[in-house]
Amino acid sequence: MSTNSMAISVEIAELVEQYRAADDRSRHRWVDRILRLMLPHFRNWAPTLCRISGDVYGNHRDDVISVISERTLEVLSEALIPGKHEKVANWYSYLNGISRYAALAYFNSSEVTAASGMVALQRKQRHVARVREDLRKKLGREPEPAEIIDSANEQMRARRSNPEKQGVLVELADLDNVLPVADIADHDRAVEDDDYVLSPIEGRELVTAIIDACYLRSDQLGKAADVWVGDLYAEPPALGTVTEIARTLHIRQDRAADLLADVRVISQQVCEDEYGVALPV
Repeated sequence: MSTNSMAISVEIAELVEQYRAADDRSRHRWVDRILRLMLPHFRNWAPTLCRISGDVYGNHRDDVISVISERTLEVLSEALIPGKHEKVANWYSYLNGISRYAALAYFNSSEVTAASGMVALQRKQRHVARVREDLRKKLGREPEPAEIIDSANEQMRARRSNPEKQGVLVELADLDNVLPVADIADHDRAVEDDDYVLSPIEGRELVTAIIDACYLRSDQLGKAADVWVGDLYAEPPALGTVTEIARTLHIRQDRAADLLADVRVISQQVCEDEYGVALPV
């Protein structure tokens, strides 16, 4: 956890104690202060929580922020009950954890009709974007759509036993929302300084590459990777923990620890293969 996150956690703990000690008429003031303090963080968490549940484009972002806020209000009400939430040592991490639960519950509820292929679409588009970028470097020009499709599908056939049945093969329509993205990334790279092992733009691309590589192994590994490094470039930046992985995926902590170990190995391979960076994991 970053220094900023630790400071926020201490501040929340102090506000919660004042909230508990306040009379009924003034408690709402402390609730307002806590929510105002946490709202920027709810906004930062929401895109990752949407992505984990398959909402690639963040269509439910505002709803997720509302759900997180409502769940935080419930926790504060529960905090008035003797013995409830008294053992919370880190309020920032605790609220982050319950936010993940709340978002998952929201996406699994009857209120949301999420497209079942959303996560698969996200992975396919990222794969196409990487293939296009590789071809641009290799050919020294903008690749033709047919070249992108052939190369992307060749890679998928090498990786998957039955790519046709799994729906991972690329078609012409899949390029529509992908091609402009690389142009934006190229522009961003052009104005970055070189005083980094990896520039912030490359760092974000690396995070995406790690998550994608894990998703190629399994959905569970992909989700574990998203929890682990998905907020690495949020404000404040944060790495997910074994406990957060277990909570988000609804699995035992020992299973979460095994998944994280596998994710670390994959991330090391991605760093070395894609960027030539040795990552201590």
